[in-house]
Amino acid sequence: MIGALLNLPLKYRDIMYLFYFEDYKINELSKLLKVKEPTIKTRLKRGRELLKDTLIQGDFRYE
Repeated sequence: MIGALLNLPLKYRDIMYLFYFEDYKINELSKLLKVKEPTIKTRLKRGRELLKDTLIQGDFRYE
């Protein structure tokens, strides 16, 4: 799964990693990344969708 996460575009990868692996909250991410909270929520949603599609297709490799 880490390989699939690393293949996401940077704007989704960073937020997904910080939210799920470093346990940052949405308001903390907003302050840290200087992005509005709705943008963080949208990027989490789209990041999850992209990650799901990548895992279903099984076409992820990280070298």
